[in-house]
Amino acid sequence: MKNIFLTLLLCTLMSRCFALTPMTDENMMKAVQYGIASKQDNQTLYQLLTPWMIAERTLNNPYRQKESIFVYTPYLLAAIHARDKVEESRVPELSEIRKAIQEYDGITLIGARLNSPVVLREDEYTVRLVQDKTNLAPYAINYLHHEMINKIDKQQEAKKANQPDDGKQLTRQEKKEENAVKTEKVAVLEMQFYFDSSQFNPAQRYTVLISDKYCGERRFDVDPNAMR
Repeated sequence: MKNIFLTLLLCTLMSRCFALTPMTDENMMKAVQYGIASKQDNQTLYQLLTPWMIAERTLNNPYRQKESIFVYTPYLLAAIHARDKVEESRVPELSEIRKAIQEYDGITLIGARLNSPVVLREDEYTVRLVQDKTNLAPYAINYLHHEMINKIDKQQEAKKANQPDDGKQLTRQEKKEENAVKTEKVAVLEMQFYFDSSQFNPAQRYTVLISDKYCGERRFDVDPNAMR
């Protein structure tokens, strides 16, 4: 009876935040196993996140490499928590995972991986969640970290791939131009956005728009029914 009550209570809490996979004991165990397996298989965190990733739709950012967002669903939170415990050489406990998930009751947490020519300051970009007539800003933003990578010139890459290998050596000027393309840097920004779930319906489709003066607007269309 106690286990049934806990399960019903957790499902009630989660229904206010996410109308996704109900976090019954069975689904909780599946999420835990998913998190443990990702660590045992030496997957990176981003490989674990792949099923929850949403690619940017417009592809207008000239500095883009592979921009995406992902939604921290209860299932994903449980998997990450289990993975973290394994990394700490600890056994994941369902009671601890339930407690960790309940801390996000009423919150829609979205992670983002963005590209720009510089590390954006807080006043240089805007984030909006749009659903029908609702236009919502995050109540909190967590800047995690960034790294600088070489910019990939997609036109140059395509041109090079289509050129036949005629055995000719590049001239000094051609090498200089090629190296200039390879050494241009792009910032990869890792961020988290917190939205109040009571201000929209997280069980229905919505769009996340992220804009800045360097890259324009990025669009990410979220379909909660396509995620665990």
